[in-house]
Amino acid sequence: MLKNIFKDDYSRFLRLNGKGRVVDDICYIGDYYILPLDERQKKKTSLVNIGFAAVFFLIQIVMGMVNQDSSRTFWIVYPYLFIFLPVAYFLVGAVSYWGDPLRMQKAQYETGVARMRRSCIGAAVLAVISAVLDVIYMLVHFGSIRLGRELLYLLCHILFLAAAFLYGKYYNRAYGGLRIEKSEHKAE
Repeated sequence: MLKNIFKDDYSRFLRLNGKGRVVDDICYIGDYYILPLDERQKKKTSLVNIGFAAVFFLIQIVMGMVNQDSSRTFWIVYPYLFIFLPVAYFLVGAVSYWGDPLRMQKAQYETGVARMRRSCIGAAVLAVISAVLDVIYMLVHFGSIRLGRELLYLLCHILFLAAAFLYGKYYNRAYGGLRIEKSEHKAE
């Protein structure tokens, strides 16, 4: 069952409006995450984030087109396919971040900036697992495989990890000065 994990960040109470009707008053009482950017810089970081998502997808597509001998083995194919999940999640976070303000509520922060960071880490971990499994495959089937294609497939994993490392460096530089500010409203 899905739960609203951000429900405790809001205060809700009933009041009478000017016409004598009972209405809900909802007030955000959680923390605000303030980006160390101005609007122009935020737009630039949005484009860079979407660019990195496109690079991750491109590397994954190229990796799948190598057609190496290990691509017919389930314990090589499935880790490769699972990398698409955090990369897609990264893209969702990058698109979500595009519309977020500079002073974000926790829900906006978690579904934008934090999602991209976690997705990049997850994709990198899966790429390492996939690369290690490919090295094991090459060692087990050394004499009976086309080694050039296997090495090209492994090189694509290394290229993916290099792109993830570059994004990590960029993330630290761009969002390193993020401040957390308490809300001026209190729970009632």
